[in-house]
Amino acid sequence: MRHELLQPIHIKLLPSTLLLGLLLAISMVACAVIVSLPITLYFKLAIIALIFVSSVYFICRDALLLLPWSWQSVNVDSKSQLTLINQLGQQYQPNLAGDTFVNANLLILNVKRDGFKLNLPVILLGNEDEDLRRLRVWLIWVKHQPQLATSRQDLAADAALD
Repeated sequence: MRHELLQPIHIKLLPSTLLLGLLLAISMVACAVIVSLPITLYFKLAIIALIFVSSVYFICRDALLLLPWSWQSVNVDSKSQLTLINQLGQQYQPNLAGDTFVNANLLILNVKRDGFKLNLPVILLGNEDEDLRRLRVWLIWVKHQPQLATSRQDLAADAALD
């Protein structure tokens, strides 16, 4: 059961220097760990090259929002329908995955849809934007709704057995 929102939520995603720094730091630490391992130099160079390529990809996709499939905006309309728009202007109305992570400083919006070849997450680092706060509240509310419905069904089934 979906309830209507009083005001729609619209978040325009911007490149994130904080996410860029985090991804760079993680890749540098991973390379340092690989260098310290007692394996041959060729394996070390191959693994470091893979770390470099994947880091560049994720930095371009999630931190700098440069790739055509990078998300550009997150919208929730007054009917509680989530819409994601990528850089090409394509709009998707996916369902939330169960592993969506909501925290005051980090929001990882995992979505699932049959038309996606790959499920691309939306990563939002916390700031004091009112729409981001409202999105976090909406996500917590939506994530707990199926659990409430299931517990009500369980209670009704238990009552029927008595």
